[in-house]
Amino acid sequence: MLQNSDWFLNDVEKDTLDLAFHSSGIDQCVSENLFGPRIRRYYLIHFVLEGYGVLQIEKQKYPVKPGQAFLIPAGVNAAYQADFRHPWKYCWIGYQGTQAGYYTELIFGKDYVTDISDVTFYEKMIMKALSVTDRRIHEGVKFTPEVFPLTFFSESKNASSHLMLNGLLKNLLANLVLEFQRDQEDISSVPYPEQIKAYIDRHYNEHMRIQDIADYLHLNSHYVTAIFKQKYNKTPKHYLTEIRIEKAKTYLIDTDYSLQIIANAVGLENPFSFSRLFKSMTGFSPSEYKKVCPNWFE
Repeated sequence: MLQNSDWFLNDVEKDTLDLAFHSSGIDQCVSENLFGPRIRRYYLIHFVLEGYGVLQIEKQKYPVKPGQAFLIPAGVNAAYQADFRHPWKYCWIGYQGTQAGYYTELIFGKDYVTDISDVTFYEKMIMKALSVTDRRIHEGVKFTPEVFPLTFFSESKNASSHLMLNGLLKNLLANLVLEFQRDQEDISSVPYPEQIKAYIDRHYNEHMRIQDIADYLHLNSHYVTAIFKQKYNKTPKHYLTEIRIEKAKTYLIDTDYSLQIIANAVGLENPFSFSRLFKSMTGFSPSEYKKVCPNWFE
């Protein structure tokens, strides 16, 4: 197996960017090789080059075959296992950020497995990403267990490789979005509730009001609330609060940032208001939550 990761920024710093490279790799698995169950804080897309396997999301299983890609979303309990007779060979890329979910939905929609027109195209892109941190890899080299018999990890720790890896990530995702034609040039063709949700997902870390959404969509603010609640059974304000609290939980567990910094990072100015809101949503004060809740992403 070959794998690399970007250590120029930590995971919390990456979460504040719109899109950030986490890792990439390629492997020829052995019979019934199993990864998980595990909850990850980043998204993973695997491209199956040869062989077969099964993806499990929560309790649902999805068979995967050559020429397909499968998705492991951030924050869900997932596992995947190679077939007994024909274990898969795959390559993968991991990424995170404030708009990671939005771009992923443009590719997969509501599915976890999809057909890819040419998985070898993405294999070449991922080998190029690996070559950024692994000097043994050059153009034209293909991964086989014979050529690379041992597991090898490499890391990006400088600005130049960090920028190259993030450029390659965006290029790869752009090609996937283009392949599936889910990129809406005319945003007006997307139903309003989904536009509202996408806006909140992208701007939760700003000092946002429902009126800002209404102004963006040229709608009445009361209408924005009504149609969103009809679709998602909650108001836009409540959904915004949920996202902010979930992001704040990650900061509390993974960092030693002050309440002021965390509050600002999730779009709130006052740390005292943030503390009251956090306790009303979770039953814990921020300091209590930091002590009693484990890091589920370990």
